[in-house]
Amino acid sequence: MKLDCIRVLMIIMLTTMIALTGSVLMAQQDKMILDSSNASQNKGRPAVTFFHNRHVEAGLDCKACHHLYQKGKNILDESQLVEGNPAIRCSQCHAAQLRLNVQQAFHSQCIGCHVTYQKEKKKTVPRYCGECHARK
Repeated sequence: MKLDCIRVLMIIMLTTMIALTGSVLMAQQDKMILDSSNASQNKGRPAVTFFHNRHVEAGLDCKACHHLYQKGKNILDESQLVEGNPAIRCSQCHAAQLRLNVQQAFHSQCIGCHVTYQKEKKKTVPRYCGECHARK
């Protein structure tokens, strides 16, 4: 009887730990507005509504999108990926004066991934500008 109670307590503790770890990974708000209008000199396309959880649920690794490259290697410490951390905002590194401004970074990252999914004949994802830059 005592062993069963300990076993149940261990399962509850383990389940709680997994749930808390998962909630940290999913702590990012689901619906985000990606607006690079400052970088694009507002070329008339509306901002993009990005659904974070859809990408997580699709099995994408955090480092598939979030990165900090040094010598061609992504050295990002995933413990920095917490909501509200200004250091992980794309615009933090992709300012207008760098090699890739924020708009170019979004397009390279997002479109590149979507094209790869299409080539691999995976679930259909947006392919055209107006599918992401949807007018209301």
